[in-house]
Amino acid sequence: MSVNRTCSHDALPDLKAIPGLPMDRSVWVIPNWNESFVGMTACCAPNEVHVSGGPGFEECVLWCLIPDSVLKDKDGKKGETGEVLSAMRQCVMEKGGVQSFISGGQVKDNAASSNIGRTKLLGVGVWVLLAVGLLA
Repeated sequence: MSVNRTCSHDALPDLKAIPGLPMDRSVWVIPNWNESFVGMTACCAPNEVHVSGGPGFEECVLWCLIPDSVLKDKDGKKGETGEVLSAMRQCVMEKGGVQSFISGGQVKDNAASSNIGRTKLLGVGVWVLLAVGLLA
């Protein structure tokens, strides 16, 4: 992807002002230019890189959901916010060949949503067992 506009390497809107950014998820945000897009694509994989903006920042913001491989430490526990954001920054610097840029992000505890799914699945499993038991 090629950037056809000039975007500042040193400016980002507030996270809440970025259209489409899911405020309830762990996200990483940097300015949009060719090298940053290359770094984001490599570091956000398998998640998609989105181009966004907002007033004054049209198409000048790149964001992605932070991959689980970065969110979790070697023991599978959620990493500290500073460590996660630092790891994303370091990755973009290495993969994109970029040395100086502003960045932003947030790390949310997304485990709650996956626990809800497990609870529903367990409930369905119990109902299936009860139904099979009544039929037998």
